[in-house]
Amino acid sequence: MPNYEFEHSVVGPASVEAVWALWSDVDRWVEWDEGLESVTLSGPFAEGSSGTMVVKGQGSISFVLTSVEAGAGFVDETSVPGAVLRFSHRVERVSEGVRVTHSVVIEGPKAEFLGPLVTADLPDAVEALVKLAC
Repeated sequence: MPNYEFEHSVVGPASVEAVWALWSDVDRWVEWDEGLESVTLSGPFAEGSSGTMVVKGQGSISFVLTSVEAGAGFVDETSVPGAVLRFSHRVERVSEGVRVTHSVVIEGPKAEFLGPLVTADLPDAVEALVKLAC
């Protein structure tokens, strides 16, 4: 099965707690990811909760939080025709503050087609997240 993988990290003078606060409040995702119009979650920010994000120009997409480790990171998964997309978000303390890493793994026949489209603005979103958390 074709795969596509992408990862981007940013180091900045933020705190783990500030990054986690921005991640765990899905209403605020639009503040650091310009590609989103809105995000809703059906329950707490916890493994198994599902939500919907409205992507500018693409409509709504459902996702499920498949792993949540408070203060460290989370993984969300989206299924679309021809692909499964897994987005991993990690934060760790470093001497300069934090390192925030977002990675994407896409599996399925449409992985190589969707990969560049899905990840095009990911570096900007991670940069904006770290800046907002400072």
